[in-house]
Amino acid sequence: MDRNDEGKGRSLYSNKLFQTLRCLDTVVHKRLIRYLQSPYFNHSKTLPRLCSLLINRIDKGADGFDRQQVWKKMFGNVPYDDVNFRKYCSDLLKQVERFLALETTLNDPVRHNMDLLQYVVRNKVEPLYNTALRQVRTALDQMPYRSLDYFRFGYEVERQYYTLMDFDVKLNARANIEEISTNLDLFYWIEKIKLYSSVLSQKRTGNFTYDLNFNDELLEFLKGFPIEEVPELAIYYYSFLTLLDEENSAHYYNLKRMLDQFGAVMPQKDAIELYDSALHYCTGKVNKGDRVFLQEYFDLFEDGIRKSVFVVNDELATWRFNNAVGAALQLGKLDWAEQFIEQYKNNLPIETRQNTYTFNLARVYRYQNKFDKVLSLLRDVEYEDIGYNLIAKAILTITYYELEEYDALDPFMESFRVFLNRQKNIPLQRRKGYLNLIKSVRRLTRLVPGDKAALEKLRSDILREKGNTVNQEWLLEKIAELT
Repeated sequence: MDRNDEGKGRSLYSNKLFQTLRCLDTVVHKRLIRYLQSPYFNHSKTLPRLCSLLINRIDKGADGFDRQQVWKKMFGNVPYDDVNFRKYCSDLLKQVERFLALETTLNDPVRHNMDLLQYVVRNKVEPLYNTALRQVRTALDQMPYRSLDYFRFGYEVERQYYTLMDFDVKLNARANIEEISTNLDLFYWIEKIKLYSSVLSQKRTGNFTYDLNFNDELLEFLKGFPIEEVPELAIYYYSFLTLLDEENSAHYYNLKRMLDQFGAVMPQKDAIELYDSALHYCTGKVNKGDRVFLQEYFDLFEDGIRKSVFVVNDELATWRFNNAVGAALQLGKLDWAEQFIEQYKNNLPIETRQNTYTFNLARVYRYQNKFDKVLSLLRDVEYEDIGYNLIAKAILTITYYELEEYDALDPFMESFRVFLNRQKNIPLQRRKGYLNLIKSVRRLTRLVPGDKAALEKLRSDILREKGNTVNQEWLLEKIAELT
């Protein structure tokens, strides 16, 4: 892939090797160089040099490299040979792939000990039979939570033990067949439920269809299975049932109970997946008008953040941050929202941090009726994100009204109306909600004091558009103040 280096006016090259190295951080780069310098793993003296030169380009923020310059730094005045250069890049990429596989094994004690056991059994290294078996079982026992991998590795360990003990020929000895079967069953059931859950989720967001076998049979079997005796299975089973049978909130409360008990000890990826399942259930209930689940949403998020579930590599997703603040504000937890914003602002992605921080602080100030502060934060800001932009403009509409700055309010609402009609990517119902806000505020500002009939007409019109007017509760409050 050729790219132009506009700063220097020369052609730059980027290949799969360079792009792969760019995905790795500095600490991993250093380990990779040490790996390449080990004669056990690599016999070529050229590959470590090539890798160092490419990493140096990455450290300088380059999008690519000049092949001939890299070649010259490696071989001096030897004429550039494109075929050989590509061969070096290909060989280095293979070494990078082997290194990444080794990193995975070394950083996973269960996998590492499992590989050892497989080698010992396959090659009949008898002195290490007991040691290898004991080490992998100890590693499994030390897992704080029996995740899907626990049952997969448990199956493999029992399978290796079966081979080790020659149970195929020892017909007078009791084999570990039940242990093999139990681990295999649990791995299969959990994985199957996870896949079926994904199918249900995708049905709601797309037109994809999948043909999965034995779903009905498995679900029928699990109805009579003592599910609570295997919490790792139960938690995914209840998560699945919240998707399958939304009207039965007992499934949600069972899932919440399991998350309360195991959310802090399960692998973070699993925890995020299960908390999101519960949060999406709450969102669906809130959207149907069940306000009880707004509190449930908040409680779940607060529990997850307390257990360090949602902060991944020191980063909290912007949409999670926004949703948490929004839920807290709707529940009147203004102090919590403000403290949360300050505590987690540095965990926001750097590219959106300042905008997200400013936007959410303005939301808090709006609920705290600190409208002068809202104005100073939002008046001169135009967000690229359409969602931020709409909410910010709605907040400014409220702010101008509350500050009685009617001279600024009228032209602002007109520009807001034009913006809504020009942005064709705004869903029709969402556009209608903001247009109804503008129309209602405009009617508020034109009411004759004491005209109770007009106030009642406006109130009834707003109520008739329930669910189709942004900031409906605020509008009704303003009407009540004028009554």
